[in-house]
Amino acid sequence: MEDFWNRAKTFAEEAAKKSQTLTTSSSHRIADLVSETAKKSKELAAEASKKADLIKKQADDQIKSLTDSLSAIAASAPSPAAITAATADPSPSPQDLEKFGVTDDLRSFVKGLTSTTFQHFPLNNDESEGSGVPTVASNVRKDLNEFQEKHATLVLTTVKEISRLRYELCPRAMKERHFWKIYFTLVNTHVAPYEKQYMEEVQLRAAEEQNLDNKTEETAVTGGTGKSEAAGKNVQGKSSNSSSTEQDIDTFLLGDLEDSDDAPDDGEGSFDDDFDKIGNSDVEDEKHAKKTSATTV
Repeated sequence: MEDFWNRAKTFAEEAAKKSQTLTTSSSHRIADLVSETAKKSKELAAEASKKADLIKKQADDQIKSLTDSLSAIAASAPSPAAITAATADPSPSPQDLEKFGVTDDLRSFVKGLTSTTFQHFPLNNDESEGSGVPTVASNVRKDLNEFQEKHATLVLTTVKEISRLRYELCPRAMKERHFWKIYFTLVNTHVAPYEKQYMEEVQLRAAEEQNLDNKTEETAVTGGTGKSEAAGKNVQGKSSNSSSTEQDIDTFLLGDLEDSDDAPDDGEGSFDDDFDKIGNSDVEDEKHAKKTSATTV
């Protein structure tokens, strides 16, 4: 029994030693594994950081290159002001301004006009009249005549006071057509002489064009008649020439025949003489034959 307990004790001590050894070994292995894992994690973190820095640098370079390209494009592209100036209508010439009555006197007069002047002007504001009248490119209504339309366009582009008043009043306080009616009534004394001269020039040009068209038509008609007469004369001339030629041929042929019938016999080569000779020879032969037979009898 004592021997059994000794063996059990010995076995327990060995088991404790082996367990301690195993525990120590496992602890060392786990520690090594943790240490190795931490080391690899640091290496991976360092490598990821390097790759992140490289990617960031490449991205920064690309962004910088793109920014430089956009800056160059923006620098070479025209500015909005330049585009507006390029697409806007060319500035009117002094001759056009003078021709359509946009003078210094007119500018001085319109500077004294205000929105109150237009709003209190005694003009009926008929809402229904002219509501469907179209406008031109300058937004000036087409119910104006040719001179007024051109004058209004020039005034809006060169006289800021009128452009500002129109912006304030139309269509908030009044319609476009009423604005221009009041305007041309107010500036009538300044604009009327230029409008009269312009309309006279237009009428003169229209009359000249009409005269030119009439002359062209007359020339066309006269030219056609002349050609017809010439053609008729040519036909008659050809007819006459043809008839004359045929008459000459007939005269030639008939004249030869008449000459041959009226000509006297010349005795030589005529058919009558030949027949006479033939007849006489037959008679003589018959007489000679009779004489010969009588002699023989």
